[in-house]
Amino acid sequence: MESTPWHALTVEETLKRLESRAGGEHAQAGLTAAEADGRRVRFGRNELPRRRPPSSLRLLLRQFANFFVGVLLFAAALAYTVSFLPGEEGRRLTAFFILGIVALSVALGFFEEHRAQKALEALDRLLTFKATVLRGGAPRRIDAAEVVPGDLLILSQGQKVAADARLIEARGLRADESPLTGESVGVDKSPRPVRPDAALSEQTDMVFGATHLTHGTGLAVAVRTGPATEVGRIAATLEAMAERPTPFQIEVRRMAGQMTALVGVLSLFVALILLFVLHESWIDVALNTVSLAVATIPESLPVVLIFALALGARQMADRKGVVRRLSVVESLGSVDTICTDKTGTLTQNRMTVERLYADGRAVPIGPELAADPTLSEALRAGLLCNEAVIEDGLFPKIIGDPVDTALLRAAQASGLDLSGERARLPKTNAIPFSSDRKRMTTIHLRGDRFIAYSKGAPEEVLARCTTLLSGGRVAPLTEACRREIDQILRRWEGEAWYLIALAQKEIPSADLGGVEEGMTFLGLQALIDPPRPDAAQAVAQAKEAGIRVVMITGDNAQTARAVARRLEIGDRSVEAVELDGLSKEDLRVRMREIDIVARATPQTKRQVLQALQKEGHIVAMTGDGVNDAAALRQADVGVAMGERGTDIAKEASDMVLLDDHFATLLAAVEEGRRIFDNIRKFTNYLLSTSLGEVFVVLTLSAFGYFPLTAKMLLWVNVVTDLIPAAALAADPAVPHIMRRRPRRHDEPILNKALYATIAGSVFRTLIAYGLIFWIGLRLGDVTYARTMLFTSIVLHAFTRVLVVRQLDHLSFWSNRALLWSYGAAVALQLLALYTPLRHLFGIIPLDGRAWGVMLPVVALSSLTGVYMTRWILRRVPMW
Repeated sequence: MESTPWHALTVEETLKRLESRAGGEHAQAGLTAAEADGRRVRFGRNELPRRRPPSSLRLLLRQFANFFVGVLLFAAALAYTVSFLPGEEGRRLTAFFILGIVALSVALGFFEEHRAQKALEALDRLLTFKATVLRGGAPRRIDAAEVVPGDLLILSQGQKVAADARLIEARGLRADESPLTGESVGVDKSPRPVRPDAALSEQTDMVFGATHLTHGTGLAVAVRTGPATEVGRIAATLEAMAERPTPFQIEVRRMAGQMTALVGVLSLFVALILLFVLHESWIDVALNTVSLAVATIPESLPVVLIFALALGARQMADRKGVVRRLSVVESLGSVDTICTDKTGTLTQNRMTVERLYADGRAVPIGPELAADPTLSEALRAGLLCNEAVIEDGLFPKIIGDPVDTALLRAAQASGLDLSGERARLPKTNAIPFSSDRKRMTTIHLRGDRFIAYSKGAPEEVLARCTTLLSGGRVAPLTEACRREIDQILRRWEGEAWYLIALAQKEIPSADLGGVEEGMTFLGLQALIDPPRPDAAQAVAQAKEAGIRVVMITGDNAQTARAVARRLEIGDRSVEAVELDGLSKEDLRVRMREIDIVARATPQTKRQVLQALQKEGHIVAMTGDGVNDAAALRQADVGVAMGERGTDIAKEASDMVLLDDHFATLLAAVEEGRRIFDNIRKFTNYLLSTSLGEVFVVLTLSAFGYFPLTAKMLLWVNVVTDLIPAAALAADPAVPHIMRRRPRRHDEPILNKALYATIAGSVFRTLIAYGLIFWIGLRLGDVTYARTMLFTSIVLHAFTRVLVVRQLDHLSFWSNRALLWSYGAAVALQLLALYTPLRHLFGIIPLDGRAWGVMLPVVALSSLTGVYMTRWILRRVPMW
């Protein structure tokens, strides 16, 4: 049944195949309750199989699928195992510390992803809705999920269609199919069958599940339900697509692999020195190698990474963007191409009258038009020949077809009183709109006579006019006037305006006979779905940030170009059919020169994204409809609309925009760039401090000293690594962050500039720490020197943070959290020095001589670091 071309069958053939009944005047029409129950067992409920959100346990376990976490768990297991050897009980504390870091990292990641999941569940607006069906000839209102093939659906304006259905009757019926096809203009419906090979957008005798009826009434028979519907087929395609790792996840794995390799090389180097140079025993070699390996790994890095991403997710949520996966936060900062839908994202998704042509004049809509007798009559015609409803209340609301509501708003904006005009000229009769006639006419009582108003396609209305209104008087519609109107029509149609012609005729009675002949032409109203007020600025900001914007829409090329020109996206357009036959290589080449892809199908959108990704681009895709779901899943960052997005689009996405604004996506990109900058800074900081500690231990050990115990290394990791690094994650964005190019897809977190600064830092700190330890030995014993070195590392950490921030030229006071974190670190170190806590570390209180050495050396080392970093960045650019 799924493969049956229902749109090509007649109503009779359709009912026969479905074993359903329309019936005269609907007597015994539709299915019986027993038949419906039987078909529900056979075809299932009319709902899509929803992917269950991951359970809390699964979310928790997902946090362990992280290379860093795996390395830390291995290090903890190794330290714990060694702790059972004689004299190595202290290693157990190391193991518990590492496990505590892992637990904190996992808890942070779990909490943030669980919060995002709950926020999206609350956002989901597609709750159970009702459908009206004929069962046994009587109308019944049931849950849409209970509809089965063969049910007769009673259709009316404002409804959401419950299933794919073949029309039996249609009275001025029009549907908004943008969630399925991307078309911004409603589709007129008729029961007449269409050709078997008609595209989805051309199947005018069908209505589809998840679309909305904006005009008219009708009767249809359900032909496909649940997964068999057009929406269901797209959902099935989505299920078959595997989730792709984000660029950031790939990069973190790469960095973790590099760090693991570094730890391995250092451990091997240390083992060789201890074994062949210092002639240590095998057991001592193993223990010291494990100590240094654990010290080299920046245990705080996973926690700070999660903290930075969580902080970014919170900032994005404050700016109306909810991320579904934390790793997407940074990926947004890498985006260099945005493929965006037109309707509702770049535009307002609200048809608007912007121009009026009447009496030989083309004028913008404005409050002064009501005073002009000719212009106001053209606006009045749009107001009265209209089926939109005005809901009274504290804030009156206009409800109806997008074109009708636009005509009412235009009349209101021009100074006409909507309710007053309708009350003064009450409607007495009407000829409804149909796709065959392409026009509608209403009759209104004016005093003791009647007046007819018509609106519709310009060619249809003009063909029935013999006069026109000029200067408030009726004048002949001459050939010269017709040519002028034709010129306006051609020019405005070329600019992609949706045009409505208006006419009137005074008649003696409300009789409809001949009412549409010999009418008086009033004018043209030009409508468009205008760009959002902030869209042009957002597109300009994207270009300034080095991000290419490509419009991919289901609308026609002419309309898409008109919007793209306004927003300065470009006007190099192509229709999807022109791309369908291209090879993958040809498509890649073609997409280098294309700004707009029109009449795009779900398959086209996905192929375009794949072509861009093959070119090495990091691509974000926006979408709201069912037809966007596959592309959202394919994109590096899929962005769904929160206000009008379907549940399938949201489920396929990585991020949801709560306000549907393109500008919000740019704000998220800015936040992503800030987070990446901060990740680079604290990764630089953690690696340089960890490696500095390792090399000083390694160097001094070669001279027969073991300067830092395992407990000291643990304390330093907490006080100087975790707290300041977490504060670095909150660093503000640099002013020029959206004026630089996106980073390349293959550019690592640790690039040449960072490796150079880390190497310089290790060399500098090795000299400073070695000097402090050497002076400490001259001023006291080994314990005194060890205490000086231990304290100097904590003092030096903050100055290292200042050096790292030279990468962004940020002011000293721009991050108060960083200042507080350093104050906390120094306070904790003073507690360790001057309270009984010192006995835990085996250190002694320091006198003024020690401080007189440590402070100048640390200050000089830091000042050297500032100038060294600037010198490196001038020769090895960061970006």
